[in-house]
Amino acid sequence: AMTEVSMGRRIMPGKPPDKGSFPLDHFNECTKLKEEYVRCLQQNNHDNMACRYLSKQYLQCRMEKNLMLSQPMEQLGFTEKDDKPQAPRKKVKKKTKEDDGWTVGVDGVRPERSSEWRRPTLINIRAFTGESDDGKTGRKPGPLG
Repeated sequence: AMTEVSMGRRIMPGKPPDKGSFPLDHFNECTKLKEEYVRCLQQNNHDNMACRYLSKQYLQCRMEKNLMLSQPMEQLGFTEKDDKPQAPRKKVKKKTKEDDGWTVGVDGVRPERSSEWRRPTLINIRAFTGESDDGKTGRKPGPLG
């Protein structure tokens, strides 16, 4: 691909869209369908599956008015059952531990197990003294015994 030079920088030529360019709906021939689709989305918690029939009608309108290239609806991802409204899908919210009554800062701390707590330090002094976490010396004999 050839590049153009502008102000010392190389500019790559643009790539046309996959479906080609299409004219805007200047005469508002399909605007009512578009507005109805947006209204449907708002009423159905923005679930596009409940409003697919309207988007199919909108694209068919654009094809009939020569506002886009005419092609089979199957190529655009539509099926025969996209001709009538469907119930919106139910969003399943995962249950959290807070829903079960877990409280931050309370349920994670167990004061009766304070013997297991370790204070954070920058240097692990036990590594130098040879003491393990349980208080016993965990020094391994070196090469000299």
